[in-house]
This record gives sequence, structure tokens and C-alpha cells, in this order.
Amino acid sequence: MSPVRGCLVTLLVLVAVVVGVDFGARWIAEDRVAVALQDSLSLPAEPDVDVRGFPFLTQALSGQFEDVGLSAPHIPYGELRDITLTADLTGVSVPVESLLNGQVPEIPAEQVVASARVNPTDLARLLDVGDLTIEPLTEADLEALRADAAADDSGASGSSSALADVDPAQAVRLNSTRTIGGQQVQVSVVATFRLSGGRITLQARDIRAEGGEGSNDPAGQVAAAALRRQLSGFSTSVDPGQLPFAITATELRAEGGELVVSGTARDVDLLARPGS
Repeated sequence: MSPVRGCLVTLLVLVAVVVGVDFGARWIAEDRVAVALQDSLSLPAEPDVDVRGFPFLTQALSGQFEDVGLSAPHIPYGELRDITLTADLTGVSVPVESLLNGQVPEIPAEQVVASARVNPTDLARLLDVGDLTIEPLTEADLEALRADAAADDSGASGSSSALADVDPAQAVRLNSTRTIGGQQVQVSVVATFRLSGGRITLQARDIRAEGGEGSNDPAGQVAAAALRRQLSGFSTSVDPGQLPFAITATELRAEGGELVVSGTARDVDLLARPGS
């Protein structure tokens, strides 16, 4: 083996060792932080902690981590039992000695941007329906619904005026199945949503219902009419509770078949318990 080739091989081996040590140290640090967060937030399982950026060792030695990701599913908060929490953390401080001995008394962060994804099954439980899917709405969807309502003299397709001022960015379609008078009815509710006083408020703007035998089935039409009367003033609110890290929810959106509540906090201790 030539001297140059030998040097290259040695260099590659050293790089592989350094990278391996870096990733190993990163895994240990992420596990230390995850354990501390699970205990502080009383989580059912360790959250997934992702310290971003390379190399890790230079960050660890300084005790400063500028970009950290966090994900924790199946968390109960407020009236909800199964939210998925995700957060992006910046300016996180953890001394290297805490990472080495596993004693992490506090985790200060300059900024936390957190989101809580509401499971449709959880929302269905609160709305007292057997199943539920959440779909986003486009302007084209709303135009089609308005046209159907305007063309239907019977009012079976809802009211076009009720949809006149609906903003698709602040509306969803809730689909479910209900049993009315022994008749299975497929229900589709266009509901506007907003965040008010930290609560998620849903209000029905358009209700479509169809019997199991189709829209021309008399029994289905009777069941649909009964359901429409029942839900004509439908409005409900859900308290998602205060997000972890003392974050107050400030934004609500529909995304990927879920309602997502989010907010931002600055200069917080990730391990501070609520009320402390």
C-alpha cells in the first residue's frame, strides 16, 4: 500500500470513528432529555427528541442547542384524551455534565413553537357520534355545495345563504353515520371553526344527510329531515387545555384530516410543571 493511500485509509477510519462517536453521543443526549420530559409532563411514553445539526459534540460541549425537534403521541389534555404534540425548540440549554450524569434539573429554551393535533376519534367522542372523518374544504367545494342548495327547492341540501360567507380556510366537512328511527343515515356537516378563549368552537353551516338506500329512499329522506332539524342549531366547543410549556393556543387550522391547535412561547423551562 502506497503512503498516500495509507493516509487516506487512516483518514477515512478516523472520520468514521468521529461520526460514530458523534451519533452515539447524540443518541445518549436525546435519551436523557426524553426521560426528563416524560417525567415532567407525565407522558405515557418517552417523547421522540431530535437534536438537529452536525456535529453534535460541539453543541454538547457548549451546552447550547439551536434546533431541537420534539414529538409525543397519545397525550391527554383538557377534554381531549389523544392529541399528538409536536414542537420546534430553539436556543435550548443543557450543560454537558447533565447529559453525562443523567441529572437534568431544567431545560431552558428561548422559543418553543408547539402544535397539538386532535385525533378525529377523540373529537367524535366529544360530539357523541360513532365515527368521524374530517375533510378540508376548497372554494370549489363550497361553490358546488351552494349550487346544490340553490337548485334544491325542498331544502334537503341545506341553505345556500348559510354558506355565503364561509371561508374555506376556516371550515371543514365532518362526515359520520347516525341511526335515526332505525334508519342508517350518512351525515355530512360543513362546519366553521375558530379559536376563542383557548377553546375550539365548531358551528354547523350546512347539513347534508342521505339514507342508506340513497337520496330517493322515502325512509332515508324522513330520517335525514329529522336529523337536519336536530342539528339545525348545532354548535359545540372543545377545551384542548393549555398546551405544554405554558403555551396558550393562538392558531387553529385543518390539516391532514385533523384539527391542529398551535402556539408559541418564549423563555420557558421545558421541565417546569404547570402552576409552578
